[in-house]
Amino acid sequence: MCLSRKAQEEESKESDEWLSSLQYLNAIINDLTISESFLDSASKFGGINDPAIKALGWKADKPSNFAIKGNSKHITDSLGWYTDVPVTLKDKENKTVTVIGNFVRIDNGETEPMLFFARLQ
Repeated sequence: MCLSRKAQEEESKESDEWLSSLQYLNAIINDLTISESFLDSASKFGGINDPAIKALGWKADKPSNFAIKGNSKHITDSLGWYTDVPVTLKDKENKTVTVIGNFVRIDNGETEPMLFFARLQ
C-alpha cells in the first residue's frame, strides 16, 4: 500500500521533529552511553570527541586533514574518520532508533564523551 503524498509529508515531518529533539537524548555506541550528544543543524558532518574514542578503543577508518571551527573561537584539527557507526538513540518515551553515521574525531578539550550529529539532508 502506498502512502499519499500528504501522508508521506506528515510522516517525514513527525520523524524530523523527533530527530530534532535528539539534542536532549542519550546516544549509545556499543555499550558506551554518551549523554553529551546533540544535533548541530549548522554542521555538515557529525563528530565524536577524544574521550569517546578512547573509551571505545577505536582506530580511525580514514585519515582527515582539515581544521574545524565551532561556535566558539576554538579551532581544532580533525583526527580521522569513523565510518558506518551504528548509534542507538532513545527518546523520552523510551522509543529507540538506530542510525548509521560517519563521524570525524575531534579534540574539543572536553573530558566526557561527546557526539554530535550533522544536519540531515
